[in-house]
Amino acid sequence: MPPDKLTEGLVRDCELLLAARDDLAGEGIELDWGYYTDIERWEGVGLGGTPLRVRVIRLPYRGLAGVIPPELGGLTQLRRLNLVNNVQLSGGTIPPELGNLRELRFLNLGGNQLRGTIPPELGNLRELRFLNLGGNDLSGAIPPELGNLPELWLLHLGRNQLTGEIPPEFGNLAHLEELELQANRFSGTIPPELTNLGRLKVLFLTGDETSYTGCVPPALYDLAVTLLPANMPCADQALALAPPAPPTPPLPAPAPTPAPPVALIEMARAGIPTCLDSTGLPNVWSNAGLLQDCFALMSIREPLAGAGKELTWEHSVDIDQWPGVSLGGEPARVTRLRLAEMDLAGQAPPELAQLDALRELNLSGNRLSGTIPYELGDLRELEYLNLGGNELTGIIPPELGKLRQLKVLDLGDNQLSEEIPPRLGSLTNLEMLSLRNNRLSGDIPPRLGNLQKLKRVRLDGGNSFTGGCLPAEWEQVSPDFLAALGLPYCADPSAPEDGPGYPPIGYPPQPLHPPYVPPTPIGERLAELNQWVNTTTLPNLPEDAHNIFLQAGLQTGVAGIIVVALLCGSLLFNLARRDGGKIGPVECFAAAGTLMIVLHSNFEVFLFQSVYIVVWVFIGLGAGFAYIHRRQECAAAPELQELPAAAA
Repeated sequence: MPPDKLTEGLVRDCELLLAARDDLAGEGIELDWGYYTDIERWEGVGLGGTPLRVRVIRLPYRGLAGVIPPELGGLTQLRRLNLVNNVQLSGGTIPPELGNLRELRFLNLGGNQLRGTIPPELGNLRELRFLNLGGNDLSGAIPPELGNLPELWLLHLGRNQLTGEIPPEFGNLAHLEELELQANRFSGTIPPELTNLGRLKVLFLTGDETSYTGCVPPALYDLAVTLLPANMPCADQALALAPPAPPTPPLPAPAPTPAPPVALIEMARAGIPTCLDSTGLPNVWSNAGLLQDCFALMSIREPLAGAGKELTWEHSVDIDQWPGVSLGGEPARVTRLRLAEMDLAGQAPPELAQLDALRELNLSGNRLSGTIPYELGDLRELEYLNLGGNELTGIIPPELGKLRQLKVLDLGDNQLSEEIPPRLGSLTNLEMLSLRNNRLSGDIPPRLGNLQKLKRVRLDGGNSFTGGCLPAEWEQVSPDFLAALGLPYCADPSAPEDGPGYPPIGYPPQPLHPPYVPPTPIGERLAELNQWVNTTTLPNLPEDAHNIFLQAGLQTGVAGIIVVALLCGSLLFNLARRDGGKIGPVECFAAAGTLMIVLHSNFEVFLFQSVYIVVWVFIGLGAGFAYIHRRQECAAAPELQELPAAAA
């Protein structure tokens, strides 16, 4: 690391990660964390803040086979820890030292084989928003301390071996939206305190070995995805067990204006440009949000550009003059980042999530590689997300389902694999969805039928969906493109609320229409031709334009063009016979022009337009030259000069 970036805290973080490296990786897996590589280039490690500290550890689907080292609890500035679906991360427990990560917002340890109990120390993570411990072998009771997480909005503890009762302290989680407790061994009553969760939208409670007793509060009975037949709604008198909802806490006082860090002051005195100079504000500390945006953009400049075109973002230029960056709002924030077709060849960095006022993110038409950062799900103001036309791999992060304001999602023309996450069905404002030309498989999630505002959807191309059916709500949405999938439509337009990342529960879709019948040979040929046109279009032209020109050429244009061509050819032919009585170059050019026009009606207009214009120009010039030459020959011929005037 350059000396100006080294701090005592960052050096301590580096030493902790090196001490934890081998225990975390286990046998057969190597992490490229070493003394001879800058820490900012270590796999899965992200830096941030001023001064720089380790903020992110992201190693999902990595095949780690060790244990979770307690040394990670010393990363005091860590905000995100993601070790999801490292199936061989078995035998270990969740270290209680993780309770020291007081800045942690995101903790995802799901899909492993972790054992032991849930440490009550996790109740110290007061800033935690996301906690996923599902899909492990955890046992024992749920610690009631988890009810002390005031900012938590998602809690997944399903698919474990947990026992005992559901803690009534969960009723204190005022921001909770999703609660998954299914597939455990719970007993006792369902606490009526859960009715205090006014924001709860997704609730999973049951499992094969679950045996709840007593009745269920009606609000929870209507919300729960599945419940045992013996659990009936409570009568009114039973609801007296539930305490009244706690009063709404007062809004916190606005944070005081932060003082400039000492490092920035020293750099300013030394004449070194910083984000304090590039925001274009006389008093930058009156808009700390824009300063945060500046730091975020400077941190992603090199990783995003990679070996491609350099991003010319400099502190000597105001941020609103940086290429692709647009400001908006009051006070001003970065609201648009448009870097399409910039020849970028790096990776989409997770630090993009720090631009929390962003409404448009367009990185399409580049050569970006790697996976889509799940952190993009934190951009709650985002309305337009376009990562199409890159070389992205891996899965579609289910966290994108949190972008409730999103209207356009384009991930087409990449190399994304596995299934479409059902959680995308939460994007109720979505109007356009494109996942075409990837390597997706599996079934179409029925939950996508919740996208009531959808006007355009593209799932064709290199995807291979193996079964299921299309949501019935899509029957009027781009039927030409969906027909290429060869899937029937579902019978029931309503799909149950399934949990993020898990398959839908108890929803056997039945086809609404008769069994799929292959088209007639003519229809099949037209469908193949339509597919060929849609896969050979120029990238900057609207896709609908090609269909319009194809239909016009096949249905109305062919007959009209042939008639016009024959009339023009006949006219030139008769003129030549009148002037010379012989067939010569004029007739040849007329026939060639007629043939070219007829052939032109059978090709796509835009693709070959330039070639035909050149050919027509030469045909016209040649025909004109031959016609003038023929007139001169006829005028000089004595047998034509002696013809009577009437005959002329």
